[in-house]
Amino acid sequence: MAIIQYAGEYLIEECKLCTVGGFELDLSDLIASVNIYEDIFQNAISGDISFADTNNILGNARVVGQEKLKLKLSTPQEGDPDSRNLTINFTDSPLQIYKINSKVNVNDRTVAFNLSFTTPELLRNNTVRVQKAYEGEPADKMVKEVFRDEELISSKKELYYEETSNFFKIVGSNQRPFDFINSLARRCLSKEYNEAPTFLFYETVKGYFFRSLDSMMDRKNPKLVYRELTPNSDEETRNNPSLTLNNILHYDVVSTTDTISSRRSGLYGSKLLLLDIFNKDYKEFDFDYLENFDEDKHVDEFNAYGSERAPIASEVVDDYNKKISEYPDSILHVQMIERDTVDGLYNPAFSDTSQSVDYTGTDKWLQRRKSRIAALNSAVTLRLRVPGNTTLQSGDLIGVNLMKKNSGASSTELDPTLSGRYLVRKLHHMFTRGDGLFKHEILLECVRDTVSEAFPSDGVVAQTTGPMTDEIIPLGSADPSDVTY
Repeated sequence: MAIIQYAGEYLIEECKLCTVGGFELDLSDLIASVNIYEDIFQNAISGDISFADTNNILGNARVVGQEKLKLKLSTPQEGDPDSRNLTINFTDSPLQIYKINSKVNVNDRTVAFNLSFTTPELLRNNTVRVQKAYEGEPADKMVKEVFRDEELISSKKELYYEETSNFFKIVGSNQRPFDFINSLARRCLSKEYNEAPTFLFYETVKGYFFRSLDSMMDRKNPKLVYRELTPNSDEETRNNPSLTLNNILHYDVVSTTDTISSRRSGLYGSKLLLLDIFNKDYKEFDFDYLENFDEDKHVDEFNAYGSERAPIASEVVDDYNKKISEYPDSILHVQMIERDTVDGLYNPAFSDTSQSVDYTGTDKWLQRRKSRIAALNSAVTLRLRVPGNTTLQSGDLIGVNLMKKNSGASSTELDPTLSGRYLVRKLHHMFTRGDGLFKHEILLECVRDTVSEAFPSDGVVAQTTGPMTDEIIPLGSADPSDVTY
């Protein structure tokens, strides 16, 4: 049993390259670095691995970019080192090498190789098509079927999914499997979270996920809490390096709210126009971000530090006596439909009475989903560099404590704007090896769709005024003698 010696230490338990020549090469001693990338908006993980080859092993193996990589990395700790949650394990489902990035002669005896890899599911996705009609099945069942079908993705990995409330009639018209699943995800409504239309399909080092943003944010406590601390050198820390595992090594504020782009993306408000071309009728649906805020789960759904309702916009009224979310014409969505369906049932979008037919029309998901995704793209975004942790993955909820940058403030006072709960949107595992150290660090891109404390809404003192003068621009002089140059 190995015990951690310093924050970010890792172990290489296995690294074998399975070549097209039928050989299995043990390259554990040649690893220089490993990078693994996760993103909740990407269907598969990716990465690269570098080797320092002093015996021309890779050269003799004739690497061509069609190999498989068995890789297992773990963090030394007390307890069971083979626990699934404590390792990054690609031995049962090897990674797929698809590109040779570089081959550089470092010196007379050493050649540096860098190989790109991804998961076999992504390569499989690029070679098959969905050619099947699905009728009367919930979306989560369709996703599982496409994911497990031997004629399609044929994956043996873990699939963590959330149940959907709607049933579909849909035809996979020669779509790639991931494109088919993504098209389903856009229209799926959550069974557990007030019909939330925010499903995503993505992969982490722990497996595949088909879930809504609401399920990611529905945690009473963050998975980890990172603090802006400077690792001290006292005896307690030297004897227990695990105390520094939650330190923030560096951070940047990547972006903050942009109200212009947020208006144009449909975050605050939008209008949907359904056109019934057969019956020459139409219906409008207006979306109001502030009015609909409580329908969804948010990163601060549970918190012990701030307001219960804290959207990323103030509810103050402007010069026109309107809130920022009361402009539905900021973005216009138009869709043409036929009110009377093929089986003679009346379209629920044009009816005030409940229907027995399942309905997944655009008015149920488009505006709400657009607003939720825009909130992640437009809200406060932090990029953190922290010590490596093999349990953390994209889609997790974390806590971040940053100190208030004010000379008059106490050293323990937290920044009220940047501190709080965040959703991990992107994650980059960085495993390096050098100077006798095995170092694991993580770059996190995390976002939040709320603030710790609600913005004030007392009003903006300055009002727009002006002379309101309208003048015709005078013509130039008609007298040539006026010209002096």
